[in-house]
Amino acid sequence: MNDHLEHKDNGTGTTKLHSGTFDLRADSLKPGILYLASGVDGHGKVFSSFIYSNTKHISYTHPSLKDRVIVNTDEEYRELCRRTIFWLVSDELQFDDDAYVDASWAPESIAAAREFKLLCKRKTTVTNVFDQDVIEVNNRHSPAAPFKVLDLACGIGGNLVYIGMNSDLAVGVECNPQRVDIARNNTKVHGLTNTFVFQDDLFNFVEEFGANPKDKIEKLGLQEYFGDSLEFDCIHISPPWGGKFYAGSSDERIFVLQENFDIDRAMASMSQICEMVSLYLPRSQSISELVKLASIYGFPIVILSPYYFNKKVRCLHAHFLKSVECFKRIKFINSDKGDMQFHVASHGIKTLIPSESFKVRKTEFQSSLHMDHVIFCLMKLLDERSSNVAFKLRNLMRMYPLVDILGLASQALQIQYSGGMARADSNQKRTIGGIFFFILKTQYKELYKKVEKLSQ
Repeated sequence: MNDHLEHKDNGTGTTKLHSGTFDLRADSLKPGILYLASGVDGHGKVFSSFIYSNTKHISYTHPSLKDRVIVNTDEEYRELCRRTIFWLVSDELQFDDDAYVDASWAPESIAAAREFKLLCKRKTTVTNVFDQDVIEVNNRHSPAAPFKVLDLACGIGGNLVYIGMNSDLAVGVECNPQRVDIARNNTKVHGLTNTFVFQDDLFNFVEEFGANPKDKIEKLGLQEYFGDSLEFDCIHISPPWGGKFYAGSSDERIFVLQENFDIDRAMASMSQICEMVSLYLPRSQSISELVKLASIYGFPIVILSPYYFNKKVRCLHAHFLKSVECFKRIKFINSDKGDMQFHVASHGIKTLIPSESFKVRKTEFQSSLHMDHVIFCLMKLLDERSSNVAFKLRNLMRMYPLVDILGLASQALQIQYSGGMARADSNQKRTIGGIFFFILKTQYKELYKKVEKLSQ
């Protein structure tokens, strides 16, 4: 059994164990706080990413069921399940036996589909030049309408129909031919003409799309939706959890997705063909695994959307996002949730930093994107306190993508954990921040010069 350690704060704003590495469940992370998490994997490689948890309060009451439903027979139970999967009541909707166990619930599907569009929204209004620069340097391209979502392992279409209602194009992929037919029927019953279901192995689909997107789009017959854009805006996936009794379903264990599904292989391709990946996961999901995936595949932040049922998290979506504009959607709250439960791990998170608004020289680093919170976390991660360093980081963020800044910070930490780096003019070791800027200076000379010049 894993040992549990209560939340500790060493007075520096940094949450960590006294020694070693740890992990924690997704439903243990305090909501309303932006964290910067950094850790090491089994090979000693450092990974770092921001992570934030929403509070999602949604109604699970079916619009047509005003009174509490009492279930006495198997058929009554199945009818209740059908009304839970789809809000639409129709004898034309189709289900299979597995749908009563693994299909998503309509309230969560509706909330997720709406959130995909909100988090992918661009052209955010910002009022200062700094935020404008940050947006410009982090955006790989300007997304064009229409809004396109890919739903992998779409099953009978429980999520897909609501994605179709909230997007311009919804594409479902399912390997089971019987479920493909059911999903096609269910999208038709909902009157969706912008939603398509294809039979394919999900790995094959995303790998083919990544290798030659134009060719794949033509084979699918979807050219009119893509135009010059050869990417989806969002990819949603409901990976297998390993059955009803998955790790943490009825105890305090941590669920690791890679043990049940090759998420590394899937993310390698998905991250190349979209700006956002959303995973439907159990409440016991490993935070360390999410941070590691984000760091490896180029997502600076993971936003969690847990769904509360009877005051307890039932499940959640983990949204991996490349755009810094999503930081504007973050709402900071004073969480009244109890202490987080840490699990000792042989590898995992080493540092979990809760953010604050950074102030220096009695001046706030104002940012509607909350980049002041980002600077605060980076300063803590690099163990720096100097206002000069803060201004350098701020100027660096105007010229260099956030995900790459996190990559440099991870490099610096990896060197530090491996014994550190000596100064050229003495036997003294460089600080973590010193290693960070040394890497920047030696690997990106022109960028370093610009940062230094702006920071004078």
